[in-house]
Amino acid sequence: MQVDVSQAASVQRMVQETVAAYGRLDVLVNNAGYGFAATVEETEEADWDRLMAVNLKGVYLGCKYAIPVMRQQGGGVIINTASVVALVGIENRAAYCASKGGVAALTRAMAVDHVRDGIRVNCVAPGTIDSPYLAPIFAASSEPQRLREQLAQRQLMGRMGTPEEVAYAMLYLASDESSFTTGTMLVVDGGMTAR
Repeated sequence: MQVDVSQAASVQRMVQETVAAYGRLDVLVNNAGYGFAATVEETEEADWDRLMAVNLKGVYLGCKYAIPVMRQQGGGVIINTASVVALVGIENRAAYCASKGGVAALTRAMAVDHVRDGIRVNCVAPGTIDSPYLAPIFAASSEPQRLREQLAQRQLMGRMGTPEEVAYAMLYLASDESSFTTGTMLVVDGGMTAR
């Protein structure tokens, strides 16, 4: 279903319709997000607010409406998408870095608050992923191939990750194989943050 994660009524409807269709909610993945290029000084307040509404408030709203359902059914798993920028700053992405740092901190806080409800809360921190998110960035570049190579070189492995590699990390966190894991950030970055 189409959902605006920045709007409480839309997120609440998503959770209600999911439970109506499947009878329960075992896993919530908060994965909506976007970014733009700007320093703090260059960032307009309205742009800051829009980004935070999606990247951070969207996580809060998803959890706000999923947690009561999970608690009532005896537990569940929440996986939030943070980013390596929750661990390291990158140039010209101030609002994005702030939002993903917030996602990481919120993940830890919720893990502490809801462990006794049987709800595990973790986040994944991807590095540079070769996904449709990058298409407009490459399209706007005067040298898209050079930019692609520069982004690939940020990872020790010398390549960008794939969406599937991030999905497998999320699958692990959603599975019973990670039953002793909560409040953690699983970094999937090809070694970007190892330097």
